[in-house]
Amino acid sequence: MTIAERIQSLEKFGIKPGLERIAAMLDCLDHPEKAYKIIIVGGTNGKGSTCSMIDSILRGSGYKTGLYTSPHLVSMQERIKVNGEMIDQASFDAIGERLFDIIGSRAELSDFTYFEFMTAAALLHFNRQKIDIAVLEVGMGGRFDATNAVQPDISVITNIALDHQLYLGTTEQEIAREKAGIIRSGKPFVTTDLNPVSRQILEEECANKCGILYAMERAFSTSGNETDFSFYNDQRTIHGLRLALKGRHQLTNAAAAIQAVLLIDEAVTKVADNSIRDGLLKTSWPGRFEIIRKNPDVILDSAHNPAGIQSLVKTVKDYYLTPLHPSYQGESNSGHPSYQGKTKFVTVVFAVSKDKQWQSMITQLLEIADSFVFTSYTGERSAAPEELAGFIRSSRFSGPDRVHVIASSQSALNHALAITPAHGVIVVTGSIFLIGEIKMEIQV
Repeated sequence: MTIAERIQSLEKFGIKPGLERIAAMLDCLDHPEKAYKIIIVGGTNGKGSTCSMIDSILRGSGYKTGLYTSPHLVSMQERIKVNGEMIDQASFDAIGERLFDIIGSRAELSDFTYFEFMTAAALLHFNRQKIDIAVLEVGMGGRFDATNAVQPDISVITNIALDHQLYLGTTEQEIAREKAGIIRSGKPFVTTDLNPVSRQILEEECANKCGILYAMERAFSTSGNETDFSFYNDQRTIHGLRLALKGRHQLTNAAAAIQAVLLIDEAVTKVADNSIRDGLLKTSWPGRFEIIRKNPDVILDSAHNPAGIQSLVKTVKDYYLTPLHPSYQGESNSGHPSYQGKTKFVTVVFAVSKDKQWQSMITQLLEIADSFVFTSYTGERSAAPEELAGFIRSSRFSGPDRVHVIASSQSALNHALAITPAHGVIVVTGSIFLIGEIKMEIQV
């Protein structure tokens, strides 16, 4: 088997929250993570985008960076990057062999998980590449996530919403306490969470742990829109900022990224205003409102929970729909720089994991969809497209021309292209696994 196949085989151990195994592995590796500074980013949505912005700004400021994110879209090597470059095959294989040798020699690591393996591989690769700063995206939760075995210099939590309730808790308060596990005593904690219920928990946990709180709308803020905005905190005011990533929600992620970057260097000497401007403009994050073709526009967005779908719906409205659309009455996007001037025909291609709140996700997508193409991704977790279609057919949204069931993801996209006019838009969403399959097929 190849190293990648051996790593894939670790999925049989599933998700096993806890730090014992990853801590034991880092001991065996002589703690490679202690050789560089670390920014860790948790939250329900926006973690990956925020990490990518932080990484881009830091690279533009002269730092050598390591970026660890999950999950991947096509290749697991996407998860580990140094200065924006994916880990090469030779390094990946060599590190993989090293870790498997350790696993084979230590009984307590016999059930080392897939995510723990990739986390250890990233931390070791960053050490070997002599980076300055690592940016780590929390996989799930925080307190017992493998990334939390490190001692971060700065912790960031983007937002709190319901997701992964089986592991993290059934309420926003419970989830917030789990995610607050990445906060460290005496270290800065940045949050852009504006939900008063979860925000209170985060602030309490920060105080209990003697962290240093930097909360949005208190310690820092923004004004404007994603094509022209300003950032403010007690020490800096930065005007003329613009985002490469689309969507109003990315403005909040950018605020977290900027505040975190300004804290990494206490002297604030290396991070110039222009480095922040350029870093935001050069940020790319595949599968997040990614437009892969025109006429009709095809958008890939890996929103996979109700909060993520809500942001996606808002962004589609901003970029493609007018106030004349029935679902858009009472709102106006006429001041938006990308205002299209007319309503678009929207086809939604949708697949989802069956443990997600897909009923709520579909209900929100009804606000923008003129037709649905329900499909599935490869794997047992994927919900049956017939069940998804059955849910929507029981509503007022029905008819043979509006609801379609196509088994495979690639065939689903081809069908969407066939039924969507050239002036329309196709939104592919519901699962990052769906996005990954489509990207692998068409090699975007």
